[in-house]
Amino acid sequence: MAGEDGYGRYSRQRDLARLGEEAEASGNYRAAAKAYKKSRLYAVENRTRANLLLREAECYVQKGSLYDAFEAYKSLLESFPLYTPYDRVIPRLRQVAGDLEQGKGSRFGFRNRTKAIEVYELVLDETPVGSGLMQDSLSLGGLLTETDRPAEAIVVYREALKRFPGDPLASQVRLELGRLLTEDARRGDGDGLVARQAVRELKAFVQANPDDAKRGDAEYLLALIDQRRADALFDLARFYLRPAHRREPAARRYLNDVIRDYPGTTAAAEADVLLASLGPAPVTPEEPLGPETPPAVAATPVPTAPPTPAKAKGPERRLLDGWLPGGPADEGSPRQPRTVQERDRVGKWLLPLGDLNDLKAGGGSQ
Repeated sequence: MAGEDGYGRYSRQRDLARLGEEAEASGNYRAAAKAYKKSRLYAVENRTRANLLLREAECYVQKGSLYDAFEAYKSLLESFPLYTPYDRVIPRLRQVAGDLEQGKGSRFGFRNRTKAIEVYELVLDETPVGSGLMQDSLSLGGLLTETDRPAEAIVVYREALKRFPGDPLASQVRLELGRLLTEDARRGDGDGLVARQAVRELKAFVQANPDDAKRGDAEYLLALIDQRRADALFDLARFYLRPAHRREPAARRYLNDVIRDYPGTTAAAEADVLLASLGPAPVTPEEPLGPETPPAVAATPVPTAPPTPAKAKGPERRLLDGWLPGGPADEGSPRQPRTVQERDRVGKWLLPLGDLNDLKAGGGSQ
């Protein structure tokens, strides 16, 4: 029974595929695509399913149903990559993207750039290597720029340069990337990182294409970046010349930077005029550098710790080595030993244990 069911399924799939071929041969692409789709439902092997899905997609292209063709090719690339003939599918997808961009297949001729972007993204995502992918990146980046998505275009160009650095179209991608980075830097570039990236890409294009017709575009963008940088420095100089923030040395430094680093800009000419109006820079007196030494400063004496008193026995232990409880004796006079007086015999002093025994033996008085 299972064998009969299997044979009946195969027979049904073969009959539907034959109907699709007959409809395709007669130019009825809609009926052919429908027959191939039904035949695919009865197919057992993935190779057969992939082949029928490919024929269905090509019928959609012939009929002009670009959206259905895109969905069929997308399903083929995602579901049956091992059985996909990329040499046939990728050119078809590029054709679909171009037709969508030009408005073909639309009843009123409307251009669908958004759908064309999806087609190019599918091509780049599903085909890691292959000829023509750099051109696909250029086309995708151009569509993203036209649809006000420059940030995504920058990502596409950078990824293309990373994947295909040796492609002949790499320099063209650098030019387009430099153009977008220049515009991005104009909208806001706090530390100048985006402008430096733009300069790097544009200079790489100029060096790789000295005779290219678009070399003038790159040089114009480089000059534009220099002008913006010079304007920023000139604005800083004028800021430090305002009465509320006046710091003339800083202003002079910025003006000199503009003149030195960006000589061909209008800001450099304005900086030259403004610097001349400030007059000569004030001369700051410098301290003489010679063998002369500064006058000697009276040294402040630092008291030294008292020497350790010599070990003594008996009542002689009560002699203090010239150091009173309030501090050391006068350093200008020799130390004078003194004996413990009656007023010093208070509970504040901690005398050695041997002294106390001596006092008891002598009757407690001195």
